[in-house]
Amino acid sequence: FFFTNAVNAISWSLVLHHWWAGLGAFVLGRKYRLSFFSALLSGIVFLAAPYFVAKTGEGHFTSVTQIAWFPWILYGYELLREGSRKAVPFLAILISLSFFCGHVQELYYLLLFLSISLAIECLVDRYRQKRQTSASPEHQQEVAAESSLRMSTPGARFKNWILVSLFVAGLVAIDLIPVFIYTKQAVRSSGIDMAALYKGSLNGYSLLQLIDPFVWGHPDQYQGPGLYYWESICSFGCLPLLLALLGTCVFCQDRNVIRLTLIGVAALLLAFGPHLPFYTLCYKLIPGFSMFRIPARLLWLCSLAISMLAGFGCETLIQLSENQRKKTWRLITGLCLAVSLLVIGYQIVQSRGEVTFRMGTDQVFRLQLFWLFAAILAGLMALLLASFSRKTAIAGTLLLSLICIGELSIHSNQILSTVPQSTFRGETRLISFLKENLGEHRVLVNQKLLSDREAWQHQIMKIQGYEPVPLVRLGLLAAAAFPQPDAAAMMAGFKSPDLTTAQKPLLDLMSIKYVILQTDQKPEIEGWKIIEQGTIPEEFALRNKQSQQLPYLILENLNPLPRAYITGNAKTFNANQPSQKIVAAISNVEPRNQVLLQQDVLPRGKRQPYTAASITEATPNQLTIEASLSAPGYLVLSDIYYPGWTARIGNQDLPVLPADCSLRAIPLPAGEHQLELSYLPPGFQLGRIISVTALLILLVQLLTAFRNPRGRQAAAPAPDP
Repeated sequence: FFFTNAVNAISWSLVLHHWWAGLGAFVLGRKYRLSFFSALLSGIVFLAAPYFVAKTGEGHFTSVTQIAWFPWILYGYELLREGSRKAVPFLAILISLSFFCGHVQELYYLLLFLSISLAIECLVDRYRQKRQTSASPEHQQEVAAESSLRMSTPGARFKNWILVSLFVAGLVAIDLIPVFIYTKQAVRSSGIDMAALYKGSLNGYSLLQLIDPFVWGHPDQYQGPGLYYWESICSFGCLPLLLALLGTCVFCQDRNVIRLTLIGVAALLLAFGPHLPFYTLCYKLIPGFSMFRIPARLLWLCSLAISMLAGFGCETLIQLSENQRKKTWRLITGLCLAVSLLVIGYQIVQSRGEVTFRMGTDQVFRLQLFWLFAAILAGLMALLLASFSRKTAIAGTLLLSLICIGELSIHSNQILSTVPQSTFRGETRLISFLKENLGEHRVLVNQKLLSDREAWQHQIMKIQGYEPVPLVRLGLLAAAAFPQPDAAAMMAGFKSPDLTTAQKPLLDLMSIKYVILQTDQKPEIEGWKIIEQGTIPEEFALRNKQSQQLPYLILENLNPLPRAYITGNAKTFNANQPSQKIVAAISNVEPRNQVLLQQDVLPRGKRQPYTAASITEATPNQLTIEASLSAPGYLVLSDIYYPGWTARIGNQDLPVLPADCSLRAIPLPAGEHQLELSYLPPGFQLGRIISVTALLILLVQLLTAFRNPRGRQAAAPAPDP
């Protein structure tokens, strides 16, 4: 951000996080005692995993940057199992860094799985220790000889996991406490309705993407399960998936393989959402589970598990090269390869390597089998090479890596070329018009005519914008101002407002000066004046397609309220009544004559009639407003009310009240005033103290661990089950 613009910085950050994720998977593979080339394959598969690339193509910055830390978190988890003194501070720092990336859904799932895994492993080890204690000395020596890894005792592991949890809670308190306070006031405070989760879940047809990621169409023409291609691509690459299955079978007694397999299977089942009772059970029983939407995002964890298990599958080649019966395996593999060549050749001749089918429509879907055939042949050829010597086994791992690179690269190229960067439109006529005429007012315009990206880039205040976790107050105001069935989608910018049913006084209250409709008609609407009509290109054009022209119509509000104004009369209402009554109360507000408050705090008597105030300075966290009153009144600011805003005139603090349930009001005495408003997130000060304290304690522990790096906590042999 210091050396380039925000767009380039974010783009390169995404690229670097892919490489960081791949490096983490490689390091984790080495920690799992995989050979160099097997660990390298795991790194390659994860950094180019189809779901990973699809989310990058979508531009889901927070999610991509967070996932890049997951292999490193698993590495820290291994240190904790071993009882390393560095484990607690190292793991706490890694989890905290992942949290600060801003998209906690996947991190919540990972920590949930690791907590369950740790509890199960501790119980199993405790049980095995009791059996070992009661066994004969000869059996104890035999069991101890079976394990080359000395892990910390179950009690020490559990205690350290609790310490990690406490440190993480302390480190992220500076962000966690304000987010917690916000969530309590947002629409998700009581969780997401189960019925809304079906659209963001996989179903049985999603499994066809394991063979062909584009069986239901490319991102620009997707017709499969889930909301969008980016959110529901159930693909890991054919060869990585086959290698993962091979690794699971061959290393089925390895504890790391068991853990990864169970996490991957559990994540895949949960990705089906309420289609399976497994998810419904977790939704009802596990705290926090109902707060997250789009269950298909669990495919992140599936991708990581498959990547690491693919490394174990590749490691099978090294083991085969050292097997005493490798001649027998050479014969078996050679026969399988010959048979596969005949069968695949026949299928290619008969069906050209694809299967066509219909799904109750006239459209024909095609399931491409090329990469499945390539994966089978490459796997058998690699096994055949491994049956000769270690050198040929390494050649086999390189062959597998090259095939994986080819398969995943082709998929990545098709994903990332969906929207060519050169097709993004520049500054449009609408943007130029709004920059010249909007001033301190707001505009009502959908995402197609003015996207959130463009509004942010040009600092245009618009009403319609995407907010995944909106405040309840905003929802109540939207329901009152736009009594249309799709008000929520309209406020997000995906639907058009119906001005014929909209409450004009509330649009005035929100300081809406212009409404821009996507239409080529010229409707006559009372209170609105037609200013301009024309067309602009789409924000971007999909590959191999020409940019379409979008019609627009600019309507000007003949009497909008300023962003800040004064009014004296107050009407009280009960904020604890049902939401329908609150919406009705907001709908009946006459902004110029009254303000809706929970309590009238001004003294009785003469009040200031409506008059405009002037905003002289505005930043996201500070406002300076000048107002002149001949009698006491309320300064109404058409910005959403939220705790943390403070108002001051000179040395006098003033309360900031919820106005009309959703906006802000400050009671002012008569006179000439310069009002200063400033914002500090609620809970930020407390969170900062907790985070700084936790960081200092953690640094002390980290320094202690490095001064005595070989120190181990109480350890006991814990053989793999």
